Amino acid sequence: MVSKLHSTENLIPNPDNFLPPITNPQSTAEAPLIALNITTQINEKLTPSTFPQWRAQFEAFLIGYNLIDYVTDDKPCPLQDNSFVSSLQKSHWVRQDKLILSVILASTTPNKTSFISAATTSQATWCKLNTMYASKS
Repeated sequence: MVSKLHSTENLIPNPDNFLPPITNPQSTAEAPLIALNITTQINEKLTPSTFPQWRAQFEAFLIGYNLIDYVTDDKPCPLQDNSFVSSLQKSHWVRQDKLILSVILASTTPNKTSFISAATTSQATWCKLNTMYASKS
């Protein structure tokens, strides 16, 4: 017995076989969060004397994971417009940013962490570190 394969190539759209076009592309919020393990990538804790090396390694690390835009503010937190998609996008952005912030904090010495822990985003922390150390290196 031979079964027929049904093809939709030559169907003429009518109310019975018409599928509306997809108007909502897949949300970026559905992209997986990237958990970072900085201890295997960055050689030493951030100190004033290691800042240039630390920053170069950290920037390469973030670029490699396509996350540099979080700390440069080229990817700011999405505004929420009370839609489900924007809520997901904002939630995803906040969660990813907190993972980056956590890694930055973990890579500093405890006495320096207290100076930057008031910053609430990875970008604010990054700016604070650059202000604290860039002119001294």
